Amino acid sequence: MTRLRLTLFVVALSAGAAAVSVPAESLPPVGESVAALVDRLGSREYAERERAMKALIARGESVLPAVREAANRSPNPEVRWRASRAWDRILRAAAVSESTGMEFVVVLPGEFTTGAPQREPGRRIDERAHPVRLTHRFLIGKHEVTQAEYEAATKLTPSHFAATGDGKGKVGLKTDTFPVENVTWFDAVAFCNALSKKDGFPEFYTLTDVKREAGAIASATVKTAGGNGYRLPTEAEWEYACRAGTDTAFHFGPRSRGEEGNFKTVINAGGYGGTTTRPSKGHTTAVGEYKPNRWGLYDMHGNVAEWCDDWYDAGYDDRKEDDPVTDPTGPKTGRHKVARGGSWFVEHTSCRSASRHPLTPDEKKNYVGFRIARTP
Repeated sequence: MTRLRLTLFVVALSAGAAAVSVPAESLPPVGESVAALVDRLGSREYAERERAMKALIARGESVLPAVREAANRSPNPEVRWRASRAWDRILRAAAVSESTGMEFVVVLPGEFTTGAPQREPGRRIDERAHPVRLTHRFLIGKHEVTQAEYEAATKLTPSHFAATGDGKGKVGLKTDTFPVENVTWFDAVAFCNALSKKDGFPEFYTLTDVKREAGAIASATVKTAGGNGYRLPTEAEWEYACRAGTDTAFHFGPRSRGEEGNFKTVINAGGYGGTTTRPSKGHTTAVGEYKPNRWGLYDMHGNVAEWCDDWYDAGYDDRKEDDPVTDPTGPKTGRHKVARGGSWFVEHTSCRSASRHPLTPDEKKNYVGFRIARTP
């Protein structure tokens, strides 16, 4: 059996979580150091403990490393408790895009087995199972990026299955909550930068030598600047989030009834069952129409395939060792990028948690979109 070990946990944060408002008169002096504030979480005076915690929350993401250290290692139980509360409040605020209201799930570090066991029906040679360890927490979109969110950040409407697209006859005029598609990998990266700018984060990527064709970015030189801006998830992050603690072919179990996601409904396709007789939709659907996985993520199987940050590696870290690969980011260069999750266009066999789809970064398909991530 594919083995799975989670060293920590995942918190699905409320969509209603808002930025923390703290009265100015209740805060300590602005110049007080983070270390001093953390230390005063254990003050003998209740009012001092409260003021220190509120001050840490008000300072936001910049204090997360210190707060995490205190929550995990302080010998004072009061400090640990208050640091944990501050951590939770700060992440609640971080889990919603200020400009668009886009919602995120906070995923904490853990270890899992990526890929598929040899007995899994439909397993391909590029799905070799091996252990992976993620050492960092990250945010990942609760939903695939929608057409409305994409337009809000870029002013562009590229989707085929949209009120203004060639596929409007199949989906009607209300498609704001349908996933954006018909976008290249370069377009997805540019969206990340545009949203980072709107929300006040540094851009995660630098794009130069940008060339457009028919409204899409067909080529560009892309480098990673790093930081806490929006980005595409790595392939390992995507699969870890998709599996949500499971080791079965799908996050909903080992087999499919053909009704758990927006994919082709073919009876017994690839050995995975499928008892429904309903016809395949033949197009995208609004995000969130199907049940989420146990970590609160929607449409991880089907609807649109999702661009990941990594270059595609057919060997998929083809090592002989059993030691976990730590925070993999894929090869340095390549010809194809990776798309994950399958889509409305393929059978559920190709929508498994381990399924991988190589596409050149300039390709745009009406079955390929993306969801975004961020490291707070």
